[in-house]
Amino acid sequence: MNMITKIRKTLSNERGSLLLISYLVVVVLLGIGATFLVLITGESRVAERQRLTTTAFHIAEAGLERGLYELKEDFINASGVPSWADGDINGYTIGPDTANFYNIPYSSTSFNGGSYTVSLLNVLGSVDDVWLRSVGTVNGVSHTLEVYVKMVSLSPWDYAIFAGKGASGSMVNGNVDIRGSVLILGEDLDPGDYAIDLGGTAEIVGNNYAGLDSSLLAKVPALPTTTFNGETVNTLNAELRVKKGIVGVSGSSSVGQADVSGNADKETVDGVFVNEGFGGNQGTNNVYSDNGTSSAYDLGDAVIFPSLSSPYPGYATYQDYLKANALILTNELTSITPNSNFSYSDAKGSISMDGAGNMTISGIVYVDGSNNLNMAMAGSNTTITYSGTGSIVVTGNAQIDVNLITGGSNSFPSNIMGIMTPNDIGFNAASIDAMGVFYAENSIVVQKQTDIMGTIVSNYFNMGTNVPAIYQVPETTNNLPPGLIGADSRWYLVVAWLKI
Repeated sequence: MNMITKIRKTLSNERGSLLLISYLVVVVLLGIGATFLVLITGESRVAERQRLTTTAFHIAEAGLERGLYELKEDFINASGVPSWADGDINGYTIGPDTANFYNIPYSSTSFNGGSYTVSLLNVLGSVDDVWLRSVGTVNGVSHTLEVYVKMVSLSPWDYAIFAGKGASGSMVNGNVDIRGSVLILGEDLDPGDYAIDLGGTAEIVGNNYAGLDSSLLAKVPALPTTTFNGETVNTLNAELRVKKGIVGVSGSSSVGQADVSGNADKETVDGVFVNEGFGGNQGTNNVYSDNGTSSAYDLGDAVIFPSLSSPYPGYATYQDYLKANALILTNELTSITPNSNFSYSDAKGSISMDGAGNMTISGIVYVDGSNNLNMAMAGSNTTITYSGTGSIVVTGNAQIDVNLITGGSNSFPSNIMGIMTPNDIGFNAASIDAMGVFYAENSIVVQKQTDIMGTIVSNYFNMGTNVPAIYQVPETTNNLPPGLIGADSRWYLVVAWLKI
């Protein structure tokens, strides 16, 4: 066999090739298996990390809910004007601090195998705005949640004007000066209707007591202060909320006023929250608000207009509850003047006058039989000065055409009268002052130049053309008279979420 033949035989010999191919397949499979193992291990680690992150998120949520509870309870249980800037948060002596977050010192923060830390940061110049942060941690993995919290009152008596459903057309019209917060539901307004239609020199949601007569100013507590643009100024913390309806601003009328530096008052309003925007020939040009003009109504369906015909535990209606817990009169109050002299009382309520213009009231007084309440002047005697804390429920209408004020310095609302009716309340005398809280389920009409200190609540308002003024008194809600409708509606947390 020659050399060429031997080479050909060697090259054509296939013995052992299958083994080599097998080795190659094994190597490839081992490589693929190792790759899968690495991927599976990585995915397992990612899945575990995701699981821990999700758990940390829920732990942070638990801490957040606990912090929100503390904030709400702090307002609910406050003995005076509630505040998140008074160094006490629901019994914890902490804060305030507008530069750094400070922890709520919980004794136990364990939850779902991990723990949370809850901290607060105050907002400069505000007692009812705060940042709330919660950090949830489990097995070294943390998740942070941060929210901006604002406390808003649901009570109709925390406003200068609280307006209900209304009817076709505007709900608040005329040339009126409203100092304090305004809330309008307007749920029965048609599309394109005005909830507020202001003209002339009207100002709605003024944030101070500018223009208030000095004799009335002396009867009410000093306004709280805040820091605004580096100045300490008096403020009503006024806000405008309109759920349905357009806010019409025409002529020289305005919502708030432009900031003026160097004085003791805050002119701009703290915020406006209006779903359907602004109209009139000025519109947003004459709106001076710290949050601009584009924020929508922020209370959802949490606020409802209180009705005397609504059911009440143990009674068919709230009005039935009032009647069952009141001194019952019929026509005894249909003609009251400063010269009136009478006294009616029982264990549930009392009302009296001494013939010299002085009235004393306590408890609940119920005027039955669709009779009216009428208060009027008697010649040159134009003033009824009252003391005590009480409510008058009128089944007919109420007409206040006399000065109805408290006596002495800082006498309101430690002395306070409430008037309630399912019908109408009118203030139709010229240049009178009325101090109290007034509820008319149908309408309130103020035809002439009247100053009202307190709060008016109704489904519809007619403010006429003679520039009446309504001045909110912040301390009113801490001194409400007995039986006042809606007095048990208090606080609602508005929360803006921020996931970090």
